[in-house]
Amino acid sequence: MKKVVLLTSTGVLFSILGCSGNSQKAVSKGSLPVVHASTAPANASSPATASVTPLPEVSAIQSSRHTWHSEDVKDLLGNAVLLKQTSLDGKFDLVILQKGTHSFLSFVKHSRWESVHDRPAKGKLMNLRAKFENGEEKRIEWDELGFATANLYSVLWTYPAKTDALIGPALEGDRVDSVGGDELFIQDMMKHTAMLLEVEPGVTTQFDVTGLAREIDKARTPKPRAVLAAQQTHE
Repeated sequence: MKKVVLLTSTGVLFSILGCSGNSQKAVSKGSLPVVHASTAPANASSPATASVTPLPEVSAIQSSRHTWHSEDVKDLLGNAVLLKQTSLDGKFDLVILQKGTHSFLSFVKHSRWESVHDRPAKGKLMNLRAKFENGEEKRIEWDELGFATANLYSVLWTYPAKTDALIGPALEGDRVDSVGGDELFIQDMMKHTAMLLEVEPGVTTQFDVTGLAREIDKARTPKPRAVLAAQQTHE
């Protein structure tokens, strides 16, 4: 099933495409650049050969120095809130674009999101893992848009990934793609304080996800009209 990805200046929107219900990721900006996500060849990163090296232990978070950065952004489709968390090693950013009640999640090399998220690219799907402080592991399928470049940028495609059987049996109906996958992953993160994320096969980084539930709640709460009017006046 062919999946089509359209990139925009502030995020990724999803819609359903095709008879099987595969997700289409769409974002509107200017000429609407198209991205085709190609699945990996059967002999390269198949479920039997995908990442099998045990993930490192999740380090204990000593303090909440790595707070969530929040800012209001706007595109042709309206207002959104951008939440960003930098990894403990300072090399990657975890990005959540909150548009109303919908969340869109991605990760990117540190400080690269603003310059690469709206650029068209031919993507590839890859299965990576996340591990929480209690030892729980999940597999996630990402669409890597800036692969083989210095601008690594990946958006969530399916969560949990279809290879989740390697970790353990999934409950019926527990696997969701499109917008639901982003929401489900964020719900899991909100239950924890630390997350180790595999950003490339064998390459991991860690995020302090403390306080995410509070930030999501703030991002989803409409601002009073008086505040919005004051912001528009300053603009």
